[in-house]
Amino acid sequence: MTWNIHSCIDHRGRYTPERTARVLRLLAPDVVALQEANLVAEPADDRLLRALAPILPHWLFAPTHERGCLQRPGEVTGFGNLIMSRWPIHPEDPLELSHVGREPRQALRARLDLPEGELHCWAVHLGLGLAERREQGRRLAAALADLPDDEPLLLAGDFNEWLPRARSLGALHPYLTRLPTRRTFPAGRPLLPLDQIWMRGPLRAQALKAVRDPIVPRISDHLPLVADLTIEAR
Repeated sequence: MTWNIHSCIDHRGRYTPERTARVLRLLAPDVVALQEANLVAEPADDRLLRALAPILPHWLFAPTHERGCLQRPGEVTGFGNLIMSRWPIHPEDPLELSHVGREPRQALRARLDLPEGELHCWAVHLGLGLAERREQGRRLAAALADLPDDEPLLLAGDFNEWLPRARSLGALHPYLTRLPTRRTFPAGRPLLPLDQIWMRGPLRAQALKAVRDPIVPRISDHLPLVADLTIEAR
């Protein structure tokens, strides 16, 4: 699953991580890539992690920068991508994707110990500019070229790309298969397929859906994107 959680700020401007966690508990993903996560420095004090610990006890967070939040006076939080999993996570070095003069970006990278074997999982939130995304696509492709192509790998996140045949992500196509796009933004009336899941290796997609529930537009401007995947025996 991938979901831009909008810093857990709801439609009334309130910080409500428990409502975000409630949606995740209902969907019960095995692995989830979250974008726009705002976590406090001490994990034991973070309300989102505490609320999700019973179903997603393993997590990896590498903030791209710190920021204050009007809805959380007195707190300075780390802002970035978050991977959560039912199974143990082994962190890998984040891949720098920042573009000069733009908001800091990176790919959060991990290896997960699934019952079927190891899975690479990369979470991204790409930039708003066309040239920015094109450069980020090239950096991701270069990193993928260094990995064996028969190892299962997921690349998931908010790609900020709304054109199905956009050349900005062309560098990724030789290395990954993108699952069919689904409209996920804006959540109240989804028009654009900003959130995507790409894969390679012995992975097969059984189903894919953007979750349209009345509660979702109240807690994020993106719909969750959920894929049912299997790892084939090798």
